[in-house]
Amino acid sequence: MKRISRFVTSLIAGALIISIPLVAAQAAVSQNVNFTFSYNVVSGAKNNKYHKLNKGYVNLKLAVAGQGKSTEKIDVSLFKERWGPDDYYGVRSFTQGKGGASVTTTHQYYVGSSSSDFYVKAEKISNNYTTKGVGTIKNK
Repeated sequence: MKRISRFVTSLIAGALIISIPLVAAQAAVSQNVNFTFSYNVVSGAKNNKYHKLNKGYVNLKLAVAGQGKSTEKIDVSLFKERWGPDDYYGVRSFTQGKGGASVTTTHQYYVGSSSSDFYVKAEKISNNYTTKGVGTIKNK
């Protein structure tokens, strides 16, 4: 009886050890972030673009391009949708390239819980030309 108990305990411990790297690998999967907007704001919540993230540090890498003749600052905020006011995880500034060229920047956020209800919101001052952002978001 003692041998069976030891075998079952070893089997459970082995399964747990094997599953830990699988959970870590799942957390590091990158998800696409894409937006195009001509006016001042575009929101993933309004466009039904949500991301699954785990608690911890998150990297947002974006290549941002604009049609204008000068660069412009694009503010990108990370939120988690919930009942009541959405959880806010901060704003980071990205520089938009000019004349269709893109500028790639990576910024980091810290999220306090795991969820599949995260979304990004991008804002700019000018609304007389189109801005396009392409990139990824993933846990670090």
